[in-house]
Amino acid sequence: MKALQALFNIRETYIGIFATIAFQLIFFTIWMTAYDGINDRAENLTIGIISDDSSVGQEVINGLKESLPFATKDFTSIEQAEKDLNQRHINMIIHIPADFSAQIQAGAEANIIYSINQANASLAKTMMESVANQATVEVNHSLYPLQQGEIIKTFSQQFSQLPLEQNTALKIQDTVATTIMSVKDQTVKSTIIKTNEVKGFAANFVPLMVIISSFVGAMVMIMQHQQAAEIVQHTVSKWSLFFARQLVNIAVAFVLPLLTIGLMHLFSISSAENFFTIYFFQAFMFWAFLCLAQVFVIVFGNLGMVFNICALSLQLVTSGVLVPNAMLSDFYHRLASLLPATYGADGYYTIIFGGSSESLRNNSSSLAIIIAVTLVIASIAVALKKSKIEQNPSVPSLQQ
Repeated sequence: MKALQALFNIRETYIGIFATIAFQLIFFTIWMTAYDGINDRAENLTIGIISDDSSVGQEVINGLKESLPFATKDFTSIEQAEKDLNQRHINMIIHIPADFSAQIQAGAEANIIYSINQANASLAKTMMESVANQATVEVNHSLYPLQQGEIIKTFSQQFSQLPLEQNTALKIQDTVATTIMSVKDQTVKSTIIKTNEVKGFAANFVPLMVIISSFVGAMVMIMQHQQAAEIVQHTVSKWSLFFARQLVNIAVAFVLPLLTIGLMHLFSISSAENFFTIYFFQAFMFWAFLCLAQVFVIVFGNLGMVFNICALSLQLVTSGVLVPNAMLSDFYHRLASLLPATYGADGYYTIIFGGSSESLRNNSSSLAIIIAVTLVIASIAVALKKSKIEQNPSVPSLQQ
C-alpha cells in the first residue's frame, strides 16, 4: 500500500495514465473521422482514358465514362498518359488500341490495355485492378450482341445468294441465327500492365514502415532531449541550448540514413535510385520529423507530446500509404499537404518502386520548406520565453 501511495505522489504516474488514455482517444478519433465515407469519395480517384480507335473503341470509351465511379481524364498521347501515371497524377490508364473495331467486326477477340502504377497506396492498386476486370465484363456484355448482329447480317447476305428454295433457306437461316445468338463468348479480353512493380510482398510496406519508425523515433528523441534541456536550462543560456539541440538534430538526421540504407540492403530491398539520392532524401525527411516534433515541445513544453501523438496519427492516415489522399475528406486532404509524412511516403514510393526523379526533388523541396517554417516558429517561441538564467541569477552559468 505504501508503494502504491508513493507512486501516486509522483507526477509522472499520472502522466503515464493520461498518455494511455490520450493514445486511445486520439487514434480512435482521428482514424475513424479520417476514413469515414472513404468509399463515397472514390470518385476523387482519376483514370486516364485514351482511344486510338475512333469507331467502336470510342463508343466503348463513352460508355465507360458514364459507368465508372471515378473521375476520368482524356489523353491523346499514350506517352503523356504514361508520364502522368508514373508521377501518380492518375491511378490507371485505359487504352483502346487502333485495331479494336477491326477485331470486333472480324469476329476476333479485341483487347483493352489497362496500366496500373504499383507505386501507390494498396487500396488504390486493389481498386484499380478490380475496376479493370469489371470494366472488361461490362464491355463484353455490351459488345457481344453487336458482334452477333454483325455475324448474322454477314451470314444472311451470303446465304441469300445460294440456290435454295425460299422456305428451306428461311428455316436454315433462322436455325443458324438462333445458334449464333445462343453462343456465349468473350468478345474482349483485358491486358493488365503493372508498372513500377517490385518483387517481394514486404517491399509494399517499406514506405509505411519508414514513416512510422522515423517519426516515432523522432518523438522519443525530442522527448528525451526536452527532459535533458529542462535539467541544464538553469546553467546555459536559452539560445545556446536551442542551437545545441539543432546541431544534435542535424547530426542524427544525417547519420540515421546510413542505418536505413544498410537495413534495406540487409533485407534485399533494392532501388533504382543511387545511394546519395536515398541518403539525402532520408536525411531531409527525418530532419523534418525532428523539427515538427520539436516545435510542439518548445512551444507547449511537456504538453507538446500530446500534439506529437496527434501528429503521429494524422500523418499515418494522411500520408497516402494506406489510403490515397484523394479519397480523404477536404479537411484531411488539405492537412496532408502540411505534414512531412505525405512527402516522405511519396518519395519512398519513388525510391522503392521507381518513377520520376522530379517527384523526389519536389518532395525534398517541400520537406525543406517544412524544416524552415518549423525552425522559424521554434525560434520565435524561444525568443518569447525568459531565460532560466535570467530568472535565477544566483545559479552559476557553465559559460562563466
